[in-house]
Amino acid sequence: MKKILTLIMILTVALSAREISLEEAEKLALKNNLQIKMSEASLQKAKVSSRETLANFFPTVSSFYQLQDNLELSVMVVDFDGDGPTPAMEIQMGKKFSSVTGIQLSYPIFTGGAIINGQLMSSVAVNLSELSLQDQVNTVIYTIRLLYYQSQMLNSMIEATEVGLSSSQESYQLALQRQAVGQATQLDVLQTKVRYESYKPQLASLKNQLVSALANLKTYINDPSLDAISVVGKLEQIDNPYASMTISDLQELTKNERLELKMVQEQQKIAKYQRNLAWSSIMPKVQLGGNVQWQANDDVFADLDHLRSSNINLGVSLPLFAGGKNAASIQKAHIGVKEAQYQMEQIEDFVYTDVDAAYRKVEEMQSNIYATEDVVKQAEEALRLSKLLYENGSATRLELTSAEGGYLGAKSNYISSVFQYNIAVEDLKKSLNNLLTK
Repeated sequence: MKKILTLIMILTVALSAREISLEEAEKLALKNNLQIKMSEASLQKAKVSSRETLANFFPTVSSFYQLQDNLELSVMVVDFDGDGPTPAMEIQMGKKFSSVTGIQLSYPIFTGGAIINGQLMSSVAVNLSELSLQDQVNTVIYTIRLLYYQSQMLNSMIEATEVGLSSSQESYQLALQRQAVGQATQLDVLQTKVRYESYKPQLASLKNQLVSALANLKTYINDPSLDAISVVGKLEQIDNPYASMTISDLQELTKNERLELKMVQEQQKIAKYQRNLAWSSIMPKVQLGGNVQWQANDDVFADLDHLRSSNINLGVSLPLFAGGKNAASIQKAHIGVKEAQYQMEQIEDFVYTDVDAAYRKVEEMQSNIYATEDVVKQAEEALRLSKLLYENGSATRLELTSAEGGYLGAKSNYISSVFQYNIAVEDLKKSLNNLLTK
């Protein structure tokens, strides 16, 4: 009963599902996928941060106001004749109320390169966010295609299994007919029945896998308007846009295309700017400042009379000793530049190896397709002949069963080879940062 309910549910979903093409699935995913949205938000955040650092190039202007009520005025004791007859006098200092307001300005004239290098680092951060977004787009496109091809593969596997189920059912009915006229034994009937029944759980499992694959595809697309989906057609071998190119050609191409290389190049820039920032810590700093203020003092709040004053100043500071902190920062920054260079060399080695592996995987899977294509044709012919011979009594039940199993196995291997080939081609495209190439 449980199996029947599962099959009914699968059939209901399949009948109500909306058929979606691979191109449409990619388009919807690029619009709605949450990972892409988060990467886009990170890019916008990086751009805002870059604009934020631009403020360091402009003067800072601020206003201030302070009102002070001196509850107890300070007292100064004055003794004019020392030890003479005149007693010491207590003189109160200041007024009860004091008020000051004004505007002040400061502008960094020279910071040893700290501001410009900070701005350059924020620009590199924007570039890294753009590369990260592109990498996320590649990941989404790759995953969508993987799930789409997987769904097509399961459709093809289901079709092949249904052929095997139909063939085994025919064999079972034929065995029953032959038993009725004394040409087959009860053992023949039981064995063909077992073979027939064994296809049913395989078929149910494949359909369950298809439902899961389509659910994953729908989740990754993340379009709220989609209730249930189905893929278009059966699995077919896709074209390899790099079939005419050699490994050397592809490795040369990936130098300018691979995202990891572009990212590590940006990291090298950051390391250099950090080194410049470290050096700026021992450079002199020059700052221009000034303010205009209005100040008043009186014992009665209502009688405060504000008088204006203004000043302009130029400040120069030079760090002389910080316990070796600045020297350590400079040394650490120089090490960071070397690390970035080593990382670049490591990524280059990885990229070339990855492209080589992807290229060879495509060739391997293409060879498998050629081999399994011939096996499928032979298995189809063997099954056809076995059925004819079994009907005429010239072949045994074991030979027919073997032919049925051989056909399903050959067909499954071929479908799997096509799936693995398609994924290998997509891996090759991804290794060249060119997944959008059809």
